[in-house]
Amino acid sequence: MVSVKTLLTLSLTVVTGTLAANVASISDCPPLPARAVSNEITDLRIDDIKVIGALGDSIMAGFAMMGIDYEGSGVVNFSLVSEYRGNSYGIGGDSGAITLANFMKKYQPKVKGASVLSHLVSYCSNDLCGFPLSACMKTMMTSSSFRNDWKMITIQIGSNDQCAACTDGMQNIVSAESYGKYVEAVIARIKAEIPKTIVNLLGTFKVSGVFPLTAGQAYCVPNGFLQNTGECSCSAGKNWATMDVLSDAYNVQLQNIANKYKGTAGSTFAVMYSPAPIDLSSFPVDALSLKGHQWIAKAFWNQLFLPAASKPSILTFDPNLGIYCPTESDRLPIG
Repeated sequence: MVSVKTLLTLSLTVVTGTLAANVASISDCPPLPARAVSNEITDLRIDDIKVIGALGDSIMAGFAMMGIDYEGSGVVNFSLVSEYRGNSYGIGGDSGAITLANFMKKYQPKVKGASVLSHLVSYCSNDLCGFPLSACMKTMMTSSSFRNDWKMITIQIGSNDQCAACTDGMQNIVSAESYGKYVEAVIARIKAEIPKTIVNLLGTFKVSGVFPLTAGQAYCVPNGFLQNTGECSCSAGKNWATMDVLSDAYNVQLQNIANKYKGTAGSTFAVMYSPAPIDLSSFPVDALSLKGHQWIAKAFWNQLFLPAASKPSILTFDPNLGIYCPTESDRLPIG
């Protein structure tokens, strides 16, 4: 059930070294020296990207990011059914939002494709999920130089799938093998239909960590609509190991896909993979919100420029996480 609706102190300790993340705000980073846009995929800087998009689950869409307004009035409490896409870590474009899209806009002010504002919740599963990709493609095609502009599509998906692993009849649908086929089918279509594209493929994290974090917390009181047992059939402690094994298996599939679609000199398509080894036990419970999205955006941005061997082996929450300023010599790690 892959569903397309459906986070470094002042330094980031990684497997092989330390990457300076040296500012509190992306606005404090110096501009990159101007240069002509590269036509070589292995020589791309962040400012070469002119069009962006994102595909993912409810986390990518920013569902319930701002919490629930229990004083909400009217026939419908819209905080229960809202996606705050303008603040989504991966694609949010609201003014001042701490997101990957706005970090990119610092270096390419004309970048197109970021989401703004809030929207009513959307849902898809199985065959219906081709529509969001089609909508993403249609939006990208509005660019006057669709065929010539470099594009980046960020994909992170699999949280809902982990939760569905304990639902009768869903085990085969959410298996690692099925998940890999679904994700690769989307990537193959992007390669075939969207020219000059980098897929920023993000790993899954272990959703099971949400449940011990929120247990007994007043911040997460049941409201009769959004509840662990209803949202995730694997929420009981006896099922957490099942979810963790599945998350690890999903990441193997994603790594294999990235290896298959590495960028090579002269090509116009590539997949970059960044793991998401998020330690949810390091989170304060109120980071399951806008605060968490902001941290995720910084954490993924800071490793965006790292080669695979230097990606972090664990990501722990730090409210004072700094932001890396790319340099003239930084290239997107294609291949």
